[in-house]
Amino acid sequence: MHDRVAELRGLRNEYARHSQYDRPERAAQASAQAERVAAEIEADIEHLEDRAAELAERGQDIPAGEAAAAARTLRAALDELTADPAPQAAAPASRAAGKGGKQAPAAAKPPENTGS
Repeated sequence: MHDRVAELRGLRNEYARHSQYDRPERAAQASAQAERVAAEIEADIEHLEDRAAELAERGQDIPAGEAAAAARTLRAALDELTADPAPQAAAPASRAAGKGGKQAPAAAKPPENTGS
C-alpha cells in the first residue's frame, strides 16, 4: 500500500504550484485529486477506529492500542494537511537563494559573558 499522506502532501504542493503559475485547470485537477485522497485517508481512519473498538471489546488490548495509535497518527497528519486551505509552493532553490544558487548560513550569535 502506498503512503496516502505523502500523496496528499504532493497533490497539495502541486495545487499550490499550479495556482502560483496561473494554471487554473491543472490546479482544479490537483485539488479534486487531493480531496479524493483526503476522503480515502478519512475512510482508513474510520476503519482503524472501528477495528480498535472491536479488538478492545474482545480483550485484545495490544492490537487495539496499535490500531488506535495508527488512527491517531493518520488523523494528526490529515489535520495538519487540511488545516491550511492553500499551501504556498516552495520557490526553486536557485531562485530563492539569489543568483549564485547557494546562500551562506547565518553565523551563530556567540553566548554573552555575564561575568559571573
